[in-house]
Amino acid sequence: MKPTSQHLVLALVFFLAFLSVLILYTVRHQVLENFLDGIAPSSLTSQNILRPPVTAPKAQWDPIKKYLVYLPFEGISNQFYSLQNAATIAKRLNRTLVVAPITSNRHDRLNTNQPWSRYLDLEHMALRSGIQLTEWHTLKQIDPISHQIINTGSRTSIPQAWRAMAEPMPCQVIRNYGHDYFVGEEDSIGADFAYQYLLDLQPMPVPGFSTTDSVAFVDDILDHNQNSTENIVCLTFTFTAQFEQGRNRWDVSWDEAGQYLRFLPRFASYVEDLVAFRFGQLEDHLHPRPPLDLGFSILDKGPAAETFLSRKPPLKDYIAIHLRRGDIEIKCQNQAKSDCTIPISVYKAQVDAILADLDKNVEPPNVVLVSDTQSKEEKKEIDGYGWYRLDHAVDPNLLDASRVLGPFSPPMIDAAVLTGRGARWVIGSRRSTMSWLTAMRINAWHNGTIIYPKVTEPQTTQDHDQHNSSTKTNTGSRKRYLRHNNNDGDGIVIWDRYEQHYFDLLELPPVS
Repeated sequence: MKPTSQHLVLALVFFLAFLSVLILYTVRHQVLENFLDGIAPSSLTSQNILRPPVTAPKAQWDPIKKYLVYLPFEGISNQFYSLQNAATIAKRLNRTLVVAPITSNRHDRLNTNQPWSRYLDLEHMALRSGIQLTEWHTLKQIDPISHQIINTGSRTSIPQAWRAMAEPMPCQVIRNYGHDYFVGEEDSIGADFAYQYLLDLQPMPVPGFSTTDSVAFVDDILDHNQNSTENIVCLTFTFTAQFEQGRNRWDVSWDEAGQYLRFLPRFASYVEDLVAFRFGQLEDHLHPRPPLDLGFSILDKGPAAETFLSRKPPLKDYIAIHLRRGDIEIKCQNQAKSDCTIPISVYKAQVDAILADLDKNVEPPNVVLVSDTQSKEEKKEIDGYGWYRLDHAVDPNLLDASRVLGPFSPPMIDAAVLTGRGARWVIGSRRSTMSWLTAMRINAWHNGTIIYPKVTEPQTTQDHDQHNSSTKTNTGSRKRYLRHNNNDGDGIVIWDRYEQHYFDLLELPPVS
């Protein structure tokens, strides 16, 4: 039977009705998607956060490039050492380093991360070292809904929605200290980072080894990855990578990479202003405001070539102290507890010794102290000496810095204070990696040294014997001192390659 005009009209009506419903559904779905993408994470319901985005965030790898990925380890200074070791390995493998962000650890419990380029001049390091690099946030963007899903769980309690979005990341297991950096470890910062970046770590051995082997020598890593055609090579643990037999584990990578990773000039300038303001040295006595944009490289040319630091008058000299507390006693298992938690009175004696050597007609330098101490008694003692103690939980300027610059500004500000242009004398904590890093920075950047106070003569003798044994030198004396003069500032110090840090040989009386 042939269709009549009436049938054709009816079919057209049904078709138009179906088309209208389809358009309405599509528009409604798109509006809902836009709404979900735009609402604040705190307003997401449990139903929403269990529903993954239409497209899970994926890393945008360049198929032509070869990348080296690594996992961060423990505190912020150790993460820096992991970075510089990974950078040197990447250079030797002719791969682009993917710089892992500063990641929360057991000291801060923030469950977040922040790019190193927020504070440090990666562009400068890349140029001076010849290392190609990029950062994770330039390869992979984590959208608000993904953030909310991440925040509902953890790497030890993984939401189902996280598993649906995470992308596989095979990673060669570089074991050290016996840790498993995938599951179960309380301090598995690398696994925390991977969780925050939706990376499903999948353990695999370094070629030629098993996943239970400790592969710490860089030559082993290089030999078995040099000819790899893989787009991405991931290493779990670069912190204690050993480059050369008989050299301390960070010497080589410091020389090839770490020394070139300077603070951004605008950030260093701001930290100088914080110190200058505290002592009434800032012009017009204005409160220093943290800059919203710190992306100003040392290498910038043109009208901006004269950096903030070069335009500023020199900051008045100060004595910088790093007083490490926290869990530092864990590192003193085979030595006296006082070697790690030296009383503040001993630091005061070292300050007094510095002041005693200065011209009496010159205004004495200020003392600036950074510390993680939580002891009310110690804080009271420090304040009683009239020293400037950076308190990031109380000081309005420092609170403002954390609000504007981000969660890792406190340790980065502390590090910049210890290596600032005005830090003419630096007194550290000899079992702290932050003090070790400070020692390497001031030695390379300012030809300076760091002082490590000691408590007892027996301990001093023990350390001195250890030095002579490790360097195999015969001086004819058990008390061979090196006196270092830097801008007329004296400190009795020596660089011990075996101990991997500066330590002071100044003899102080035992503490009762």
